[in-house]
Parts: sequence; C-alpha cells; structure tokens
Amino acid sequence: MRRFALVLLLLPVLSGCYILTQGYGQLRILLDSRRLDDLLADPTVPDETKLKLMFVREVKSFGEHELGLTRSANYESFYDTKGRPITYIVSACRKDRFQPHTWWFPIVGDVPYKGFFSQADAQAEAEGLEKQGYDVSLGMAAAYSTLGYFPDPVLSTMLEYPEEQLAALILHELTHGTIYLPGGTDFNEGLASFVGWQGALEFARKERGISSYAYDRTVRAFAAEERRDARARDLYQKLDQLYHSTLPREQVLLERDKIAGKKVNNAEILMQRRYGRYDEFRERFERGGGSWRAFFESLVRDKGGQG
Repeated sequence: MRRFALVLLLLPVLSGCYILTQGYGQLRILLDSRRLDDLLADPTVPDETKLKLMFVREVKSFGEHELGLTRSANYESFYDTKGRPITYIVSACRKDRFQPHTWWFPIVGDVPYKGFFSQADAQAEAEGLEKQGYDVSLGMAAAYSTLGYFPDPVLSTMLEYPEEQLAALILHELTHGTIYLPGGTDFNEGLASFVGWQGALEFARKERGISSYAYDRTVRAFAAEERRDARARDLYQKLDQLYHSTLPREQVLLERDKIAGKKVNNAEILMQRRYGRYDEFRERFERGGGSWRAFFESLVRDKGGQG
C-alpha cells in the first residue's frame, strides 16, 4: 500500500522553516509545470507518454461527469519529478495504543501525518519522533492534493503506474477536492480510496467493456486492495484488544509482536487502515442504490463534509 500512499501536502499559513521550505517546493512545481496541450502537441514527447496523458484526461472527465466529482483545473499540466518521489510522508503512533501523533494546521485541522519535499527533512522528523518513543513510518507519496488552492499537475512518476492504478489515483485525488472534512483524515482518505477504486472499476466497465482486459485487471487489482485491507483490519482488531487489556505496558510490547508474527509498527498499521475501510463505504454506496449523487449527498449530510 505504501507505493499508493496518498497525502495532503500542507501549505497554508504554517510557521518557521517548514512553510518556507514547502512553499518553495510548491512554487517550483508551479513554475516548472507544462500545459498538457503543449506536451500533446510536442513532436519530441514519446507517443507512450501522450497516450497516458490522454488517459488521465479521459479518467478526469469520467470522474466529473459520471461520478459528480467537482470540476477543477487539476491535471491540466505536467511536472517532471526527474524520477524522484514528489514528497515524503512521516507519521507516528504510540507503541502501546493506536493513538497517532498529530500536527495541527489551519484549514485542514489535526492531521496524523506530515509531508516533506526533502527526504533529509523527512528523515530528521522521523528520527526526532523515534527518539520520543513513537513507532514511526517514513514513506513516499504517489501524489498529493492542495484542495484547490493550486492546480495539481500530472506527475511524471504517476505515468509509471498501470492504467487501473492510475485511474484510481486520479479519482482518489479529485475526491479530496469534492468532499473534505477538516480534521477527519481517516474519513477523507478512506472515502477517497473507495471512490478511486470503485470509480476506476466503473470507468473500465463503461469505457472499455465488461469483457475487456482493462476491466479484468481493474477487478483483480481492486480485489487485491480489499484483501490487504481485510488483513490490516484483522490485525488492527487483535492488537487493539491487547492494547485495551490490563496487562502492564512492558508485557503489551512483548505480546504485540507475537500476535503479528513480526515486529509491529503501529504507525504502519494505521496508515494501512487509513487508506482502506472499503467495506464501510461500499455499504453506504449500495444503500443509495449505487447512485454517486445520493452517496455524496449522504456523506455531506452525515459528516458535514464540504463539497
């Protein structure tokens, strides 16, 4: 799941060096991005790249017209990362509880992860949290959303994904610009993951056909995501029961690795759960008869999301 970890890079009104560093990184992306129309008209751009860019446009249009995702200027430009990850994600959690470390930022509220353009900065943050006794996860993001504050570009690294994963990624990020609950990271990411894969499935079925290789690949990829989610849910429930027991902390730390059969990292487990929970959102989707409009309206009504 880590290669598909998705993050909201937090830019607005921060303090100290973090805002300066992140602001510079975002500015660099804005200035160095190229319009998709220019790339598609450029004879030096490989045909394979052009096909992937046109595919992104097709998926975005499908998301806006068929799923009802908010129209935006996202994915109308392209940024070459030179083969490097666009950003690095740090998250942390207590070792004896599923209690994540959080950071507070204006507009988005409390969030259980922090994004960095610099790997060195992310590593320094991770090391500082480890010294404080946390389980720490340091990963890379495939993409991030600026929630409409800036036009998000297609990243060169995104084009390396197979089409079914690329479709799910694009629809995931567009969902953040449609419904976003401040301080509700688990809700936001779980929702976007479900919309991404369910939307990719519908895209393949309607645009490529139920007998197509594309549809078959999407079905199998979504099923694999759901199996990973189920395994993470099972491990989470077993460990959560341990964490709520009356055992002393030292014993809890010994028992948790026995339960998992490997060294446990609570931050990694929470990250997996954060981007899963497909069953919860599918149940709501099916209660609305498979109508995207009814689905999103019910979420806005019940969760107070902003769309």
